[in-house]
Amino acid sequence: MPPKMPSMGRKKIVAQPTDKRTNKPNMVAAAVELAGGAAAVAELCGVRRQSVYWWIKERKIERLVDALKLSRASGIPVEKFAVEIIDAGKSKGSE
Repeated sequence: MPPKMPSMGRKKIVAQPTDKRTNKPNMVAAAVELAGGAAAVAELCGVRRQSVYWWIKERKIERLVDALKLSRASGIPVEKFAVEIIDAGKSKGSE
């Protein structure tokens, strides 16, 4: 019997990343669930399902058009999908 090869598939992305942001709820994951799942959201926004899972992993939606569509479909305000804004006045080079 030949030796078993490791799986070549991609690692499944879960809704909760294991970084420092885990204490906040993942609003993107909640919105995707309310809108009917990743496949439904991908079809709604005209993107691949993989992109939707990337949004969930990153906890943000890059394109405003997609954020607005997901907001309408889920009922969650679009402001909840906003990424954290870094204050430009507190950057290292401004001192």
